[in-house]
Amino acid sequence: MKKQILKKDLVNKVSKKVEVSEVTQKLSVRWSDLDKAEKMSVVCRLFCDGLKLSQIAKKISQDYRTDFKRESTYPIIADAVKKEWIRYIPPPASMLEIKLKEMYDWLKIQVIHTSQSKDVAYHGAKMLIEMLKDFKQQNRKEVHLGFAGGHAMRKLTQLFASMLNQSDGMIPKKLVLHAIVAGFDVYEPTTDPNTFFTLFQTANPAGIEFSFVGLHTPPVVFGSQYKKLRMAEGIKESYDEAKKIDIIITSATNWSDKDSTFRKYMEKSKDCFDLLESSNCIGDMLWQPIGPREPIDLKTKIRAMTLWELSQIPDLIKKGKRVVLFLAACSKCGQPKSEVLRAILNQENRLITDLVADSRSVRGILHR
Repeated sequence: MKKQILKKDLVNKVSKKVEVSEVTQKLSVRWSDLDKAEKMSVVCRLFCDGLKLSQIAKKISQDYRTDFKRESTYPIIADAVKKEWIRYIPPPASMLEIKLKEMYDWLKIQVIHTSQSKDVAYHGAKMLIEMLKDFKQQNRKEVHLGFAGGHAMRKLTQLFASMLNQSDGMIPKKLVLHAIVAGFDVYEPTTDPNTFFTLFQTANPAGIEFSFVGLHTPPVVFGSQYKKLRMAEGIKESYDEAKKIDIIITSATNWSDKDSTFRKYMEKSKDCFDLLESSNCIGDMLWQPIGPREPIDLKTKIRAMTLWELSQIPDLIKKGKRVVLFLAACSKCGQPKSEVLRAILNQENRLITDLVADSRSVRGILHR
């Protein structure tokens, strides 16, 4: 019996020596041997493992034989966040997805457990990547994507451009990007989808070929000018090319949201504003008004320039086009978009095929 105990103790001591030896071997590198990105990886890994900043400093000092101060962690983590090497990825709101799917079984749904627009943008960009993978499996070499405008759409497009760099061989080699609305806010031109194209003009590690179809028109025109402008040289081409678009990506806004760009422009004409109010306008999609059960097809004095009327979208869906609605709370006031989401989902003719939405907007539909 004593021999067995002694033998066991001996084995344990040998094991511990091996473990100590392995640890020593792993940490033989000095802190000064690491470059900037390698140091960042150490700090960020320890941070993501749940260590406090003082604990991170202590561990680095011990493991890498250096005098690492707690204050030194701040700029490293801040730099990682700026480079988006650290990103908060919220989970899906599974129960909300299930309940919404029970109500709208025809819809492809992702509900994100968040109140932040950028979180929804991340999952929206991922959805686009997955769609492109499906096209790749169908041996499609070229896919056309149409982007609406606005703050939320720009966030999604930025993340989508970043993800494309990591999609080597997984998606079609050529992407054609279309602007499907004209720039709407002269004071914030980066919300114009024509400006999104600059996000794709740097070197692409995945070797994807990009081409672009802009929409160079005034954002808002008199209704009487609309058809004539559509046929003008330099604009007609954009409408002709729209037939090739495979995926339409858009957002929507509540009419009750005073930060709505669509509402602000309609307020410029009292007649238009009053007409939409009296017609029970719930919100807008593709910068066109939506009622509780159908698009509002009124001959307003002014209107937005868009590639399609909302009334044309159901036919596009029947032809196999995908229409992705990316919906997050207002980036300025935080108001959820339950009102316009309910209206879009309850349209007599379907306006979307896919939905990525925040939990607050979806909860507002389910718990009214």
